[in-house]
Amino acid sequence: MKRISKIGRNIAVIMLATTGFGHLAAVQADPMTVQANVVGSCELGTLGPADFGDLTPGSLVDKAGSGTIQYRCTDQATADIGIDDGTNGVRNMVGPGVDTISYELFKEVGLSNRWGDSGVQLQSVTGSGMLAFDTITVFGEVTHADYADAEVGAYSDTVDVTITVN
Repeated sequence: MKRISKIGRNIAVIMLATTGFGHLAAVQADPMTVQANVVGSCELGTLGPADFGDLTPGSLVDKAGSGTIQYRCTDQATADIGIDDGTNGVRNMVGPGVDTISYELFKEVGLSNRWGDSGVQLQSVTGSGMLAFDTITVFGEVTHADYADAEVGAYSDTVDVTITVN
């Protein structure tokens, strides 16, 4: 009988010790927030030249042309694209000697909304993500009166295109 009580006592101590350690090693779970903020950003890609092609002064017609602007913006970010007035401060292509040919750039094929670099002349765009570029067309026109007396040769100007995230 003495032997049974010693075994019983040892089992009780083991059970008590196991229960005590199990209580000290209890698992506690608390939530941790994981967060990020996607910032709106945009960038320009390839700018395809606004090309009016060959101008034939005797044709008596205004000449349309077009170019392209590639851009990409964070999905749903809004931005404004502007085009300044060119190297000369006015939209004039410079050719041989001192000859110039005036031109204008527009936001749509109807040629009624001038594309500039401020206010309502800016073109608003909405991003679709940064994985691929979107393309927007720049429409242009040279009126016959602006090239009717132009000297033979190549004419060009350089405009700066900007994109600004709203």
